[in-house]
Amino acid sequence: MSVIDSLGMLIARKWIAGEDLQHAIQEAKRLNSKKENVIMNYLGEDLKSKRLVEQNMAQIMRLLDEMHSKKIRGSIAVKPTQTGLVISRSYFEKNYSEILAKASRCGITVWLDMEQYLFVSSTISTYLKFHGRYKNTGICIQAKLKRSLKDIERIARQKGMVRLVKGAYKYPSTISFQDKRSVYNNYLRCMDYLFSHMERFMIATHDDSIIRIATDNEKKYRKKISFGMLKGVRSSLAAKTAESEDMNVYLPYGEEWMKYSIRRLSEWEHTKIIIRSIIQG
Repeated sequence: MSVIDSLGMLIARKWIAGEDLQHAIQEAKRLNSKKENVIMNYLGEDLKSKRLVEQNMAQIMRLLDEMHSKKIRGSIAVKPTQTGLVISRSYFEKNYSEILAKASRCGITVWLDMEQYLFVSSTISTYLKFHGRYKNTGICIQAKLKRSLKDIERIARQKGMVRLVKGAYKYPSTISFQDKRSVYNNYLRCMDYLFSHMERFMIATHDDSIIRIATDNEKKYRKKISFGMLKGVRSSLAAKTAESEDMNVYLPYGEEWMKYSIRRLSEWEHTKIIIRSIIQG
């Protein structure tokens, strides 16, 4: 690892659990001890060869084994392009099914992450194809996209499970909201629909006001939901929320940490939060 990479990892460790599974499991245990569940994610995306997909699949299967044997409290997240979608949808579905089957035996939930717009429709369709057979799976939906409320309505009709995020990918204005206020308002619209029509879902946000509205809605709708945050971003808020709510910390790890970090830092809102978290320690 070069000096630049070493310095980058030193900073990125605020929100990356490390390059290998051993460090990730250690961090998961630490978070579990603070009453925080984890969403473990072996980093990888946009894989164009079966060799690389198979390597990622082996890592994901090993992760499930380790979580099960070490009794880690949490779930995993996988990306469609990490598990074969760039190569073909049928190949992705085969791998996704294998992950779900093993995760089901281990008693672990699998979140299907959302990626670039090119893959949104196929990701949702594949999720809906399998979630009836495997109840241990949910899907990430980005409030930044203009289509997301309709997607949530479709998923709710089929009794799926959603993890609602704002979204870190860049999209053109024709398909996504561009300013912070518009994304925030759409997030609230999507969240209102989730409370009205879905039993199990996760509100993934670092926004105090959204958390307050969600906790108020828990009382209004008499529902107990889950919350999610990124590792190292507003950790004190995560710990405080975990005192009374089901808190889940997204815990990425692996050698592809640089690409993930760059995407997170590309969002100015994330950058401000992350810089504040680094300064505060």
